[in-house]
Amino acid sequence: MKISELKRKSKKQLKGKWGIAITTLFVSLIIISGFYVAMKLLQPDGGLLTAIGECVSVFLGGMATLGTCKFVLNLAFSNNEEKFNDLFVGINIYFKTLGLWILINLTVSIATMFLIIPGIIVSLMFSQAFFILCEDNNKSIIECLKQSLSIMRGYKIRLLLLELSFVGWWIMSILTFGIGVLWIYPYQQVTRANFYLEIKK
Repeated sequence: MKISELKRKSKKQLKGKWGIAITTLFVSLIIISGFYVAMKLLQPDGGLLTAIGECVSVFLGGMATLGTCKFVLNLAFSNNEEKFNDLFVGINIYFKTLGLWILINLTVSIATMFLIIPGIIVSLMFSQAFFILCEDNNKSIIECLKQSLSIMRGYKIRLLLLELSFVGWWIMSILTFGIGVLWIYPYQQVTRANFYLEIKK
């Protein structure tokens, strides 16, 4: 499926469901990175507020990411019901989501220390790990990473092009003082879910 078709399909799936998608994924975005960014802006030189923001991102980011995957996958499946509570499906496997979150971010950070391109490649390689864990909670962290690495063979450039296709939308969101993020983020996340479902075949 072409990138344009994936995006068109995602917009069709979001039709009539923008309200629940915006609400759920905005909360997820705040947990994953928004709270940290807000604290960093309030205390740019570091300190207690910045440390609190970092802790929220580290200790809740994995669970929120898994919940995001659950929500957008349910939205992508017409016979599944997406709901706000999807965000909290990772509670029962909290430490697994935490470990996967830390390992991916640590690996990407180390790769980026050498050059930006290796960091991007590693990020693309492990990009499907949370979708995989979402569909099978019994998989180990290493199994999720290995399977992501496996199904992304030959698709890294395609995913990169997919992500780059949203750059214009994110620029527009800046021009709307960030309000556009409420629509762009759900649109991008659902498109990522459809990409995963496509390559999983």
